[in-house]
Amino acid sequence: MQLQKMSKSTLSLWAVIFVAGSVATLAMAAGAYKLVYRMQKGQRLIYKMTMSNETSAEMMGQEMQSSSEGENFMHCEVEEVGKDGKITMVYAIDSLRTHVKSQNPPIDSTFRNPEGLIGKRTRQVINAHGKKLHSAVVDSVKLSGMFAQMGGGQQSALRLVELPEKEVKIGDTWNVSTPDTLQQGGNKFVVTPNLTYTVAGEVDTLGYKCVRLNYKGTTAIKGEGKNMGMNLFIEGEGPNQGTAYFASKEGLLVAMLGSSDLEMTIALTGQMSMTIPQSISTKLALTLVK
Repeated sequence: MQLQKMSKSTLSLWAVIFVAGSVATLAMAAGAYKLVYRMQKGQRLIYKMTMSNETSAEMMGQEMQSSSEGENFMHCEVEEVGKDGKITMVYAIDSLRTHVKSQNPPIDSTFRNPEGLIGKRTRQVINAHGKKLHSAVVDSVKLSGMFAQMGGGQQSALRLVELPEKEVKIGDTWNVSTPDTLQQGGNKFVVTPNLTYTVAGEVDTLGYKCVRLNYKGTTAIKGEGKNMGMNLFIEGEGPNQGTAYFASKEGLLVAMLGSSDLEMTIALTGQMSMTIPQSISTKLALTLVK
């Protein structure tokens, strides 16, 4: 039973991590555009993210399936904008709802605004093109119970689109392959995209004139850590595609729709050793609401 709980917790954790990593790998452009973030000091943005995951794995000859769906609202406050375009911001989740369902082990639970997560701030510095330069926790996340075992704190990650440094026009393409390191406790993982972005055109979206970008490629994850006293190693890769919308005049990410599939292997060593193959299908939508 402990191994089943451990496996379920691990699988759910990587589902959430992968969603945070996929939100980070967007980019957009159109016409003849110099795409940069134009946030202003004191500006406050609120994003809504909805997501769903379908997870399956096999452990000791048993098939384990689970699903989750939910939404959260996150605010982002701009503290400083440097002359070189660097932006310092602080973000936190304001509200969260997640429903998790599994047959083995049996789970059918809904989490709302878990104590220890809501309002916990992280400070992040990006350059004018959205590349993350630094990130540091301001308020430590302290969770308990099943939500803590599922790695729910990873849902507080905000990763903006990394935009091209050159001017682009409709039909142009470029690649993004900047790795992103994720850490939780003593666990460390690297998410590496290999995506091609294509400028598809201009559209009016949510009250903004936006550049529409289609992206397609793969995302890989690799890392190691500990779970219940055992060493954990993870490695996987899968396709990632979607469409994102960037308001070039305002310099804001307005919306994104995406889907991804990840095939990976989780290896556990220590008191016991085993290898767990796992598949995750993820759909998400991100929208600027204020």
